[in-house]
Amino acid sequence: MTTAADTSPEELRERMVRGLVERGAIVSSSVEAAFRAVPRHRFAPEVPAEQVYGAPEAIFTKRADDGRAVSSVTAPWLHARMLEAARPTPGMRVLEIGSGGCNAALLAEIVGPTGAVTSLDIDPDITGRARRLLGETGYERVRIRTGDGALPLTEAPDGGWDRIVVTTGSADLPDAWFDQLAPDGRLIVPLRFRGLARTLAFVREEGHLRSDASIVSGFLAMQGRSAHAPRTIELAGDDVRLVVDENQPCDEPALQQAFSTHSHETWTGVRLNGSEGLLPRLDVWLAGSLAPYGRLRASGVAAERGLVGWVLGTGAATVWNGSSLAYLALRQAPEQHDHFELGVISHGPDRHRLGDSLADAVVRWDRTARRTGDPVVRAYRRNDAEQPDGVVIEKPSARLTVT
Repeated sequence: MTTAADTSPEELRERMVRGLVERGAIVSSSVEAAFRAVPRHRFAPEVPAEQVYGAPEAIFTKRADDGRAVSSVTAPWLHARMLEAARPTPGMRVLEIGSGGCNAALLAEIVGPTGAVTSLDIDPDITGRARRLLGETGYERVRIRTGDGALPLTEAPDGGWDRIVVTTGSADLPDAWFDQLAPDGRLIVPLRFRGLARTLAFVREEGHLRSDASIVSGFLAMQGRSAHAPRTIELAGDDVRLVVDENQPCDEPALQQAFSTHSHETWTGVRLNGSEGLLPRLDVWLAGSLAPYGRLRASGVAAERGLVGWVLGTGAATVWNGSSLAYLALRQAPEQHDHFELGVISHGPDRHRLGDSLADAVVRWDRTARRTGDPVVRAYRRNDAEQPDGVVIEKPSARLTVT
């Protein structure tokens, strides 16, 4: 009997590509050809080839002294979906921010010998490793640079980069990315906002950027100027936490006190089934419709103890004021066991009003935005004359809106 260990890297790669095509992660012939050409296992030589080609998530390739992962080879499905969102073509000039080698090789295959790929990372160990692995696999034409990806790159081409592909999680959209993106370019960036992580594809729209693709994904956090850690408030020790991004005002003692009081439940009548994949859309839509907004995260122990309602591992949309908080929860829909009903659980003296407000927002989404596709994120530079209206998500260098 043939085992995975007996299967050649070429066979494993072919199996991976077929699976990505069947899943719809690969849709274009150029991305498919690149995946067939690049020896992915050569960029994670410390790991068995069957794991490199079959891993459902990223493979970590470097850790800090405290054990925290700081570099990885992205999961195959996410590599594929990001390349499809980037839409590179032969002859393009591409900047990759976050070096590992594998993604740069895939980009080099697609843009070809008439194009150019530059890969930038702040960590000299990572760029040194990427340079070595790219050289060993025949991709010496990829230029490797060491520096902060949030700062302008002096060797940017005239007219800007046709594509900027960020492969590390960012909490900001630095001015350099606005400045150095070509007029018809595309920026692909794993962006964190309001406690959410989405890989967004941006294009220019008048004086700002507009997203036209969204991927639910998580990346290792960026180091350097664009590194901004969220605030975490322990509502019930480490078992129930509120994650607050963008320095939104939050009275920690008041919310801890509120969470210790009796809860109130409001059920909306809005139902989802497990195959629609609409909850991630709702999360982003609420993040752009309500302020303040964060994510409540709870352990399995918290659910067992009855501290929280049914909250998924990705967390729950949460709103609060000076004395109360309310969060999104699920329950099995009555008389429709393959569906789930959305509801709100609220705590504190203002729990009824705050819970009703969040529930009303869910109903409004169901009526007006449920069938309109992914919410659109727009990004404006903080110092531009054009500024957005409505709920604005403040970043160090940019302002975001979601519609």
